[in-house]
Amino acid sequence: MRRVCALLVALLLVVSGGPALAVAAGGPVAADGLAGGEGQLAGEPDGDGEWREYEPDDELGLDGSEELSEEELEEVIDRAMVRVEELREVEFEARPPVEVVTRSEFQEEYDGLVGEGTENQTEFVNAKHRALFLAGDDEDSTETVAENQNVSVGGFYSPATDEIVVIVDDETPVIDEVILAHELYHAYQDQEWDLQEFDAQTRDERNAQNGLIEGDTVFMELEYEQRCESGEWECVRPAEAEGTEPAEEGQPANMGLLLLDFQPYSDGPAFSEHVFERGGWDAVNELYDAPPETSQQVITPERYPDDLPREVEIDDAPDEEWDRLRPEERPDHDVLGKVSIATMFAAPLYDQPGEQFVSPDEFLNLGPDGELDDFDPINYDVEFATGWDGDRLHVYESDDGENAYVWRIAWESEEDAETFVEGYDDLLAYRGAENEGDGLYVAADGGYVGAYDVDHDGDVVTITHAPDVEALSAVNGEVEPAEVEDDALEEADDEPEETPEPEETPETEEADDDAAEDQPGFGLIAALAALVIALALLARRR
Repeated sequence: MRRVCALLVALLLVVSGGPALAVAAGGPVAADGLAGGEGQLAGEPDGDGEWREYEPDDELGLDGSEELSEEELEEVIDRAMVRVEELREVEFEARPPVEVVTRSEFQEEYDGLVGEGTENQTEFVNAKHRALFLAGDDEDSTETVAENQNVSVGGFYSPATDEIVVIVDDETPVIDEVILAHELYHAYQDQEWDLQEFDAQTRDERNAQNGLIEGDTVFMELEYEQRCESGEWECVRPAEAEGTEPAEEGQPANMGLLLLDFQPYSDGPAFSEHVFERGGWDAVNELYDAPPETSQQVITPERYPDDLPREVEIDDAPDEEWDRLRPEERPDHDVLGKVSIATMFAAPLYDQPGEQFVSPDEFLNLGPDGELDDFDPINYDVEFATGWDGDRLHVYESDDGENAYVWRIAWESEEDAETFVEGYDDLLAYRGAENEGDGLYVAADGGYVGAYDVDHDGDVVTITHAPDVEALSAVNGEVEPAEVEDDALEEADDEPEETPEPEETPETEEADDDAAEDQPGFGLIAALAALVIALALLARRR
């Protein structure tokens, strides 16, 4: 558990078509907004290689029991750089500046690293997350991402300013050397491969590129941490907190959105290991000239580099009152990818009472002792995402300011498409939509109100969502006008809300004591899984 819990999230910033974007964020953050904190700053940048006066096994007599002085912090940074150089067989060009801030200072000065995007950008991001049932109609998901990061980010490196910020606890402000090493390696990546050149244009491409950047980093970092824990290296680390349950104020605001961005840190190390075992560090280095193009290639390394998805097209023919939403400085569409589909079906595990579309045993990689695997903790290769072969999302806006979308997904076989549709039918019901027949669904209340048309044509599935049934064909000319009326949308406000009884799953139908452990939401195993995942996510560096 210690290694998993020590993998604190540290956010890497990359550039995508202009302003710096946080990997876990849906909106831009200005480059000049990442500098000028009030925390402890360790020295000036150094390009003379003075850090090499240390050896990796040098002892400084520091154990993390006390806050470091500026001089001690510089010593730890220099020793950490030498250790990273040894583990990864690289040489830094320069010593980056490192700033240490408390959690409260980070929240006040950086606010989750999510800057204010334009109205179109925010609407596009919100529509994308609604399509995945990760953020409801009344939720601004960019603000939720910021809330997630305020409690989960343990540090970050900014290619725009060449600076590292490490976040420490307010009460016991002791730096974690393993987090520092993670961010130092990001600084090396930027020096060697210019991280601002990694200009992912879609959600799936961003997860793919981060699968390389973060996977390579975590692969090195886990070896660093192992040497700390084995006692081979003296390391500065904060004392492990007593107890296992995180404080309420330290919980993520939205587990689904956090899981969506976590995949590179779970699958990325295994991807890097796969390449390393076939060609050493030289082969890993070569990946930076030809990074993976899809998250599926990171999830299944054998698919890299030849197995590419289909190009999915959508013929735009909306009525005149609807227009494509085209955000500034980014593509006018998105590719959500296999990871997004897996997260969409796994997120209900963390609802209350929740539901099991994906069982904890399928989604979490647990060892025989029940501990989460710290190298590859989460399995995003779930049943309903198997066979993904490409997708495309278009978002529309009406003259009245309402939003709609068309999401087309290609599958490797008709059976894969059918499996997805069956699961999506159940997911729509869980999210409050009634099945009206012929692929039409209507949600009268809840967080995802509106009409949904699900068209299954061979190995292609097209999902159209609009505020009401009539608007479905207005947004997507391929949808035939529905014969049913969506009066339920108008009458919902007059009906008293009832709390539905959670449906039994196959696991809960067995009337024995062990069956309770497989309950969705907060059964024994699921509750433990939720806790372990929360700790792991709070503990992964980015």
